[in-house]
Amino acid sequence: MTQTASLAAGLVAARDGQIREFAMHNVSRRNAIRLVLAVTAALFATSMPSFATEAVPLAIKGYDPVAYFTIGSPTRGLPEIEYEWDEHRYLFANAEHRELFKADPVRYAPEFGNFCAMALALGELDEANPENWLISDGKLYIFGKPAPMGPALFQQDLAANIAKANQNRALLQGH
Repeated sequence: MTQTASLAAGLVAARDGQIREFAMHNVSRRNAIRLVLAVTAALFATSMPSFATEAVPLAIKGYDPVAYFTIGSPTRGLPEIEYEWDEHRYLFANAEHRELFKADPVRYAPEFGNFCAMALALGELDEANPENWLISDGKLYIFGKPAPMGPALFQQDLAANIAKANQNRALLQGH
């Protein structure tokens, strides 16, 4: 072998060694990157809320349903005094109201949940504003609009409006 051929063979061998070393270095770097990405993805996935543990919807915008009966006015509930019933989270102004609700939720919960009783009587589905309300025959009704559109209009033909709203309860399914 000539000196030139020997030098060329040495360069090729050196280059092959560097290539092998370079390839091994990149593979381990690639594996390290994959490991970091896998760990990051796992941490991200465990910090994401699942649909199964999603928060229960807030009932009547956080107003205390018992306060309408005991205090006679719309009163905001406190987040630390809550109770879950009928797939909604109710808030209460005090623990006594929560206990009253727990004992008889059907008595205190609004007749049509978070929805306007007058709109439901008209075959519509509108979100209610808990500031617009009416208690009739021991039942709480909330409305989307103040008088004359909400409680006042509903009372003009109370029995018929209650009957129509009850007939339209199917609109509430899934809400």
